[in-house]
Amino acid sequence: MDPSSSASASPSDELPGRLWPPSHRVQAPTPATASWSRGPADGPPAFEPPTSMIAPLFSRRLERIHICRVTFELDINTRPTSHVLGGYYRSRRLVRIYTHDTRDGRRPFRELFETFLHEVAHHLEYTEPQTFHSEVCRRVPGRMHSQLFWRILGELKFRWAEVVAQHR
Repeated sequence: MDPSSSASASPSDELPGRLWPPSHRVQAPTPATASWSRGPADGPPAFEPPTSMIAPLFSRRLERIHICRVTFELDINTRPTSHVLGGYYRSRRLVRIYTHDTRDGRRPFRELFETFLHEVAHHLEYTEPQTFHSEVCRRVPGRMHSQLFWRILGELKFRWAEVVAQHR
């Protein structure tokens, strides 16, 4: 950049390889617009991978924290929903994640991953309760989440937090 062309140019504007133009600024989120995937107020937004890459990324992340003894199918569904974020279908061994909200569009990647862990916890609750110190699945009829479910989900989240902390 020619120094005479702009009096307001800063040295950082002259560095090659800038990903964002100098005028790009992300507004600080308000409570109404706050999202887990927002970057810092003065930086670019957090990376959101394309929908086609979500299943392979989630599968790879899960391999880093737990190897499932019983496989399951993962369906990343783009059908917009208003309340349901995902589901586990026990008879089909299917984890389904809904990527889009009817009002807000694509859900943030972090929210999708937390939903994925939630649904995998249901899968593990049914298929390998002994891995989490229980002889059998402890589902109580009429209740969506047992104490075993919460133990499994907490363990998965803890393991993922350790992976993230090691790479900071």
